[in-house]
Amino acid sequence: MLPSAGDTKLQIVEAALRTLRAKGFAGASARAIAREGDFNQALIFYHHGSLRNLLLAVLDLISERRMSEYRTAFERAASATELAALARTVHADDLDRGYITVLGEMVSGGVTDPTLGAEVAARIEPWIELVEHKLEQLLEGTPFAALASPRDLAFGLVAAYFGVDMLSHLQGEQSRAESLLELASRLSALADAFLPAQREEPL
Repeated sequence: MLPSAGDTKLQIVEAALRTLRAKGFAGASARAIAREGDFNQALIFYHHGSLRNLLLAVLDLISERRMSEYRTAFERAASATELAALARTVHADDLDRGYITVLGEMVSGGVTDPTLGAEVAARIEPWIELVEHKLEQLLEGTPFAALASPRDLAFGLVAAYFGVDMLSHLQGEQSRAESLLELASRLSALADAFLPAQREEPL
């Protein structure tokens, strides 16, 4: 059976993901991706229109997978402690799959390409909104709700998560990121003491 157009398109994105992880943004040329996936590079432009579109499709795939795997657990988390534990799980998974490496490379490419940079930022936005919604739930009815905007806090937390992971990747050292995640776990227990008990929302 011949592969469907959808299967071929996904195979191309998977090859681009592996290329970004191994060779970085600068090395993720159409030729390198085609070589990685063992297909004609003309297929990249047939299915995705441009190399930029393909690389952005990599971020879409990563985001889709992470949302599918973790959104339910994130929405059901009813305390800072649960959120901190989930952050550690996501971090370990991102590290194992090379997702942080890929995002870092795409951010790097976006620094010199404003159009690409805007597209990368747009793909991080859903995560900021997800965190913002959870913070609104946790902080509702507490004095903390008046101290800082959940939107601003969400932006800061997501930026810190990606920033720490990308810097750790550049340094080739994950112990500091692990240490910060451990600190977040300890502080989350303290935060829970000041937050009202949350009830799981009905399905």
